[in-house]
Order: sequence, then C-alpha cells, then structure tokens
Amino acid sequence: MDELADAALANGGSPANEPQDLGFMYGRSFQDPDHHIWEVVWMDPSAVQDQG
Repeated sequence: MDELADAALANGGSPANEPQDLGFMYGRSFQDPDHHIWEVVWMDPSAVQDQG
C-alpha cells in the first residue's frame, strides 16, 4: 500500500488525506493528476469475524 501511494505521489499525484492507522486496518489516499481521489486500504483478515 505504501509503495503504491508513494509511486502515485512521485508521478504527479498529490496527497488527499492523512494516512489512517487503526491497528487492524491501514489506509492512505492520494489525488491523481485528473483530480480523482484514490483510497487504498489494507485490513488484517484475522480481524473479520466469521458470520457463518
């Protein structure tokens, strides 16, 4: 996730929001040169409760 966001920022993107680290979930966002906001998120699969 950090590699993707860092590459976007290095190639014309701009920061959109502060990174969010909730322990079980981490996210970053950036704005591309066309002004689209991208949010990439990782969530620890073990944090998901089995609903079955």
